[in-house]
Amino acid sequence: MNLKNFHQPKRTALFQGALFLIAITTASVVYAQTTNKLPSETPFQVQADGKTQQTLLSTNTPSSLLSRWWNGPSALDQWFGLGPVLSAHGLTVTGSATERYLGQVSGGYSSANQPQSNFINEEKLNALLNFAELFGNDALNGLTFSSTWRYRNVGSNPGFASGTASGPSSTFNPSALTTGLGVRILPQYLQYTTPNNSFTINAGWENPFEQFLQQPLSKEFDNNAIATAKGIGATLGAGIPYVNTLANPSLGQTAASGYTQGNATGSKVKYFSTSGVPWSSSYAAWGATLKVKPSGDTYVQSGLYEAITQANGIPATQFSATQVYPYTQVPASLAGAFNSTGLVYQKVGANGQLLYNKNGTPTLTASGFIPGYNQNHGFNFQGSPSMNVNTAAIGSTSVVNQNTGAVTSAANYGSDGGYNSMNGLYNVNEIGWTPKFGSDKSLEGHYAIGGYIWGQENTSFTPVSFASEVVTTNFVTTTVKGKSVTTKNTTTFTPYNAKTPYPSQENNLAWGMYFQADQRLYAVKEQVSTPSLDDKNPATTSTRVTDKGLYMFNEFTFTTPENNVMPFYFQTGLVYKGLIPHRDNDSLGIALGTGFYSSYYNQYIHDQNQSLVNALGSSKNATVPNGPTTASAKQLGTGTSTTEVFYGAYLPVFSTTEVIEAYYKIQINKWASISPDAQYIINPAGNATLGNEWILGATAKVAF
Repeated sequence: MNLKNFHQPKRTALFQGALFLIAITTASVVYAQTTNKLPSETPFQVQADGKTQQTLLSTNTPSSLLSRWWNGPSALDQWFGLGPVLSAHGLTVTGSATERYLGQVSGGYSSANQPQSNFINEEKLNALLNFAELFGNDALNGLTFSSTWRYRNVGSNPGFASGTASGPSSTFNPSALTTGLGVRILPQYLQYTTPNNSFTINAGWENPFEQFLQQPLSKEFDNNAIATAKGIGATLGAGIPYVNTLANPSLGQTAASGYTQGNATGSKVKYFSTSGVPWSSSYAAWGATLKVKPSGDTYVQSGLYEAITQANGIPATQFSATQVYPYTQVPASLAGAFNSTGLVYQKVGANGQLLYNKNGTPTLTASGFIPGYNQNHGFNFQGSPSMNVNTAAIGSTSVVNQNTGAVTSAANYGSDGGYNSMNGLYNVNEIGWTPKFGSDKSLEGHYAIGGYIWGQENTSFTPVSFASEVVTTNFVTTTVKGKSVTTKNTTTFTPYNAKTPYPSQENNLAWGMYFQADQRLYAVKEQVSTPSLDDKNPATTSTRVTDKGLYMFNEFTFTTPENNVMPFYFQTGLVYKGLIPHRDNDSLGIALGTGFYSSYYNQYIHDQNQSLVNALGSSKNATVPNGPTTASAKQLGTGTSTTEVFYGAYLPVFSTTEVIEAYYKIQINKWASISPDAQYIINPAGNATLGNEWILGATAKVAF
């Protein structure tokens, strides 16, 4: 495992996390030698008059206090004894602390630009207020208020979300604890439930992720696809195009540099990512949820919420495998590095070697990606504020020609003068069945069909077209009646820097469906012997169903392939509780998650690869070569006979990404656990540009 790029703060975090894991692991080893059924007071034997006697430790001794704490319900001993007092007055406070370590053993980026391992920590606090107990009024039974807060951080590299150099899409992030870093105000809502639980309604600052598609066993896994995303919320469409709506000559935006004069639409320069469906624990917005149970084992629920676009901000993206040589002039050594506006690097030639100017100086260029923008909406209760990413913050050198590396000055990009955040509507609906099979009703199941509508602007991958642009190529000055008159010759063409096809179909919403099938397959039963009260009759024996046994969970999602990169996803998993004797609360799990990429997306890439038009109005279509090649500048439209490098490598198509994950959870006591974990991510980038990855890790968790 490569840790050579860990600086001192990283090593400090590593050392602290290691001490924490070592301590809790040592405790688990000691405790593993005992059963899970420790008494509240520890007996010991003494010798008196040749007889063995059993004596209980005094409850006031340090050993007894330690034992009571260790076998208690929480790490803080019910909030230092205040828990029962608060609960008696209607307030129940719970919390947890989680420390997760991830280490990339193989695969992914072979780059020193990212760490190969990382620590991720989370602290979470929830308060539940019961109004009936608070006011001592039974008429308020079922009325509660829930408040949840959280803090997350990534130890060795806070700016890098996934914490390793694995490089998969955010859907298959090795950890589900990397969104919404920092302090977050999570759902805050008022809820009313009838005494028989047949009717529940809540309203406030809510997250449908916490109320729909509930699959508790899947959350025992680490990979984001299995534990959280479940195929919902993948990239939507091609994005909203930026165009130059008004040239600014002071920034060098002239006809000679390819900019439209006046107010006409000019060169398309970049896409702003549309907002995917926010299926994660970090989202929250104003809304309400209604749940009705027509019978004891069926339910129907529906929720309507505010759709906040880019609620998690614009991520600081990385140079992916297809953003470097041989696909562009960016050196392959930058794979895994963060894109940022103004990042200066030396270009490479058709052979991948660094380029130099005639005077021997390096040929430099600047990155033109929009910088990361963090809109931590956990404190943003008004919804989505106006956000125009086409501001001076982008910089005056924000657009890079992907083929030549030429930097174009920034202008007022974006349709109608810029792209603003929007507030829309977000609707989720679910119908569920929770049967109990078997003669003793011990095999519980959960089957559900749900759907969602995300009311935000997005674009489709089809149909597509190349935007023709009118550009002044020549000015002619003549004298007419003694006055100098300048006329212009124009031509219409699709330039090479308009490399990506223009999506011509825009949509006002995205929708999808999901299907859930969870079932307990096997329940372990134990014989329970009840002694006779009078010591005369024999003891009675009965059978008790335990929590031990085999459980299965399954889920499948679908959304429209025309405007979603990953329209199909499924996952399946098995969890066995209490497999090892005397370790009744331990669990062993294995799961598979697979995402299938859109054929429309691949057609979009195909159009990008092969349907370019020669730069200066040639009637011939220029087929993009398979890899960098040289072409005459005359072919590229400059009118000279010199040669230059043309970068037009075929972009690879996408197929599938799979993750196989296994864990063993050691439940040390009622409030502490540690879970070693292994993940194997197959085709992490989805397009065969990154190698399969092995990710090893462990999660330690304590409950307050």
